Amino acid sequence: MTAITVDPDKKYTGKVAKWLNHKGIGFITPETDAEAGDILVHYMQIKQESEDGFKSLEQGSKVEYELEADPKNPEKKIAVNVTGVEGADCAPKRKGKGKKGGKGKGKKGKGKGKNKGGEEAEAEE
Repeated sequence: MTAITVDPDKKYTGKVAKWLNHKGIGFITPETDAEAGDILVHYMQIKQESEDGFKSLEQGSKVEYELEADPKNPEKKIAVNVTGVEGADCAPKRKGKGKKGGKGKGKKGKGKGKNKGGEEAEAEE
């Protein structure tokens, strides 16, 4: 991994490699220095208008960003002021239907418990 030099006045470009809705973070692969590794981005740094205030990034979308030192690890960099191309809003992650099948199979009422009369079921020997 090569070190990333930070120019505070420079806008960098890259593609969204991954977005984790449940954590509110994602990773951007830089266009110019991809071998340096992906850059972390937090949802608070995304320029995006939404009805519910929820911010996300669409995987594969092109973004522009600035770099700052990671406050938790100064050797690493994080993306800040993340926008779409030419300062536009970032494309949000498309909402899908989620996992198919609902809550899973389960036992669907089969098993030990009370029988129709309200009495405890007796174990068969």
